[in-house]
Amino acid sequence: MTDSMTATIDARTGHLTLVNVYEVEPAAQAERVKALTDATEATIRHQPGFISVSIHSSLDGRRVVNYAQWASKGHFNRFLSQPGTQAELERFAQLARSVAPGLYRVNAVITAENDQ
Repeated sequence: MTDSMTATIDARTGHLTLVNVYEVEPAAQAERVKALTDATEATIRHQPGFISVSIHSSLDGRRVVNYAQWASKGHFNRFLSQPGTQAELERFAQLARSVAPGLYRVNAVITAENDQ
């Protein structure tokens, strides 16, 4: 079951951000979202250093974006080196036409002011 908690993006934390864009056929978008959600709920969120994941689906059905936060690059690298991780990532990639992962730092977060 997906938690309804809100993920916080804060440039001051120094967390590592993974942004992974999957190009998919529109008919496969829901399957891609389900695979990412199920894997995150079952195993990934229990890994040391995991903070959050947000999974987005484009309105045109052609992309799924995985926005994940990890405590550090070291935590993320340890996750990648675990047995089974690479096989799971390959399984995710096979559901897509292309995959474009990237590691980022958050430089700024700008929100609307609440004038109330």
